[in-house]
Order: sequence, then structure tokens, then C-alpha cells
Amino acid sequence: MQYLPTTEFQAVTFMYSAGLGFTLGIIYDFFRMLFYLLTGSDKKFLMARDIIFLCVCFPATFIFLLVMCNGELLLYIFVGEAVGMWIYFYSVGSFLLLPVKRIIKSVRRHFIVFYSFMSGIKTAFVCILKKLSKNLQNHTKFLQKHLQIRHHMVYNCCVQLCLNRILKNRGD
Repeated sequence: MQYLPTTEFQAVTFMYSAGLGFTLGIIYDFFRMLFYLLTGSDKKFLMARDIIFLCVCFPATFIFLLVMCNGELLLYIFVGEAVGMWIYFYSVGSFLLLPVKRIIKSVRRHFIVFYSFMSGIKTAFVCILKKLSKNLQNHTKFLQKHLQIRHHMVYNCCVQLCLNRILKNRGD
């Protein structure tokens, strides 16, 4: 029976957890850029972004602990994740942040132009629909007015059931 994991297993698990932390750093930057694209600011909805990230981070860490460590909570796993995130944010993440923000600003600018164009089309479409609905309401009022039951008017005065036989409506 083995109570403590071997040093080799600990080193491999630490490296895997650092890789998981690096991946979680990429996911965090993805959320950050997604919210930057939607809101135009890195500071807006910071708490919502962090809560969404934690909803991704906790299950990933839990599954990693179940698979690699048989569900045991080991401190070096969390340290490895923190080291992996630190490596990402101070190596790749710092180089990617400014160019990606510039790209997102240009995308937002083009998106705003496209949105204003689509908004103009939408307002024209709504105007046409309003005119059509107004004409339809006028037409239904006209039909209701002229199709009222009047005692002096009889519809279907002569009905032809067969080729040579014509029945007269008795007004029932």
C-alpha cells in the first residue's frame, strides 16, 4: 500500500497542472476579449466575467483532480495551475493583448457601421410593415362594414347545384 505519491508522479502531475493553468489563462483571455468586443471596455462587467471564468475553472480543476490524483486535494496541483497561468500572462498573453485589442477595435468599428446599416434597413422594414398593417386594418374595416347582415340583401340568390337545375333561395 502506497500512502504518498512518488516524486516522479508529483513532478509529472505538477507539469500537467501547469499546462492546465496555461490553458485556463488562454480561456480567461478569451473571455476578456469577448467582453471587450461586446462592451468596448476591459473594465465593464468584470465581476460577471470572473464568475463565468470560475464556472469554467472549478469543474476543470475538479475533473483534473479526479483523473490525475484520484480525487485527492494536493497543494502542488493548485500551485502548478497558478504557475501555468502566471507563465501565460507574463509570456504569451502580454504580447498578444495589444494586437488583439487593436484588431477588436477595428472589428467593433466595422460592426458598428454594419449595425447602423442594418438598423436603417430595420427601420425601413418596420415602416413598411406599419403601412401594410394600417392598410390591412382599413381593408378589414371596409369588409366588416360591407359584409354586415342586412335584411333587405340576400346572398346566393340563385344556386346552381346541377347543370340544368337552379334552386331559388327562400330567404331562410
